Amino acid sequence: MLLQILFYTHHLTTLLFGVFLSAFFLGVNRNWKNIGILLLSALASGLLCLISIFLIGTEFSDEIYPFVVHLPLLLILVFYYKFRWLQSLTSILTAYLCCQYSNWAGIFVLTLTHEEWCYYLCRILVTLIVFFLLCRYLCPTTALLFEKSDRELIIICSMPFVYYLFDYATTKFSTLLYSGSKVVSEFMGFALCLAYLLFLLIYFREYELKSRTEQYNELINMQLRSLRSEIEQAKKSEHNMSILRHDMRHHLMILQTYVQNQETDKALDYIQQIHQTYENTIISTFSQNELLNSILSIYSSRLQELGIAFHAQVAAPKDLPCSEMIFCAILSNILENAMNAVKDLSQENRRIELHIFEKMNHLMLLEKNPAPVPPVFSDGIPVTRRSGHGLGVKSIIYYVESQQGQYQFFMEGTDFAVRIIL
Repeated sequence: MLLQILFYTHHLTTLLFGVFLSAFFLGVNRNWKNIGILLLSALASGLLCLISIFLIGTEFSDEIYPFVVHLPLLLILVFYYKFRWLQSLTSILTAYLCCQYSNWAGIFVLTLTHEEWCYYLCRILVTLIVFFLLCRYLCPTTALLFEKSDRELIIICSMPFVYYLFDYATTKFSTLLYSGSKVVSEFMGFALCLAYLLFLLIYFREYELKSRTEQYNELINMQLRSLRSEIEQAKKSEHNMSILRHDMRHHLMILQTYVQNQETDKALDYIQQIHQTYENTIISTFSQNELLNSILSIYSSRLQELGIAFHAQVAAPKDLPCSEMIFCAILSNILENAMNAVKDLSQENRRIELHIFEKMNHLMLLEKNPAPVPPVFSDGIPVTRRSGHGLGVKSIIYYVESQQGQYQFFMEGTDFAVRIIL
């Protein structure tokens, strides 16, 4: 009688362990409503198991257990709690794997005592203890972990899935595990090795992708900080210009005094000082957009200092049809690359052409610069092996793709050209 009570109590605690842990692994709230729903589903599954045991026997009931317990639980998690299929399956398989704690402890006690009631009592106690520890310390972590993408969930799910298939194939549908077959005994080692290799393969691909994304994000942040600094400098120059305009009357009075006193040298020197001050505050007007105008003014001054002819035709509206900061980051990279490409060329080849215009609510950009030595293209993208180079092109591609735009790098005669559509 005691053995039967412990037998059914063990199966009930194991059933409740799997149902509740599968839900809590996913982050289901532990309120009375959810506990009631999960308890009812567990009791319904348990009742079906009892009916199948009495009607068709224990052995066949074990074989259909996944269809009586696991499948209904999967459907509840997917359709009622709205979790993804792979999320729910991973959680159920992980909970199934966690049943091995009580299984191993029970077998250990049975080996020592040779008493079956000790086996079931040990399994009940270990099941309760493991459930408490996992709910308290592990479930908050798994709830975040199982929110990962399907590709990452495949990594997580691979090991419990292999064990699930192995356990049912060798203990429920057959007795291969206890047959002493070397193939069966070595299978778990093979499966662990295979799962580990798959884990390494997928994990390091994800790691490389994440590292590349972090690198680009850091590059973006650096460039945006640089843009903000340049824009602030342009605004400061504009402010200085307004001050100079305001003070022009005073400058003219000082010059008039020098002229009246026939102090020509002082007058010329003062004019030179004013001229230099104006040169440092010149902001050319390229477009109606303030941010775009600032970037073009900054690069126009740089190019002029390097003796590079800059021909710009800009017909951009005041409000750009795309992100201003992203477009200006793309433009900065293009002009920076062009400037580096032509600054060491002969004087007649030091030129950059830029066309920006709006068409059908899209912003078009075309830049050309001489390239006596055509760059090497790979899949339509210019590549270089020079250390510290190539990041500008990668940044342009990253920015354009982030805006679902189009980019094209090509040669037009002896000119290198970039076409962007946002």
